[in-house]
Amino acid sequence: MTSVSYRTLFIVLLVGLGLMLLASYLKTQQIAAAGIVVLMGLVVQFVAGVLMIWKFASRLDKSED
Repeated sequence: MTSVSYRTLFIVLLVGLGLMLLASYLKTQQIAAAGIVVLMGLVVQFVAGVLMIWKFASRLDKSED
């Protein structure tokens, strides 16, 4: 697996946050696509969060050796 930097993962996390903010705006305007945007934002945030935890945990394993 190629190494992804923390900066890249943090930017992806912020993109997910931006999608969630857009979804909240779309919900207030009662636009039908808001549900899809919420789901996309949650998926992006989940993937970025899992990859950040994975990267941090693998870094801890290397420091224990």
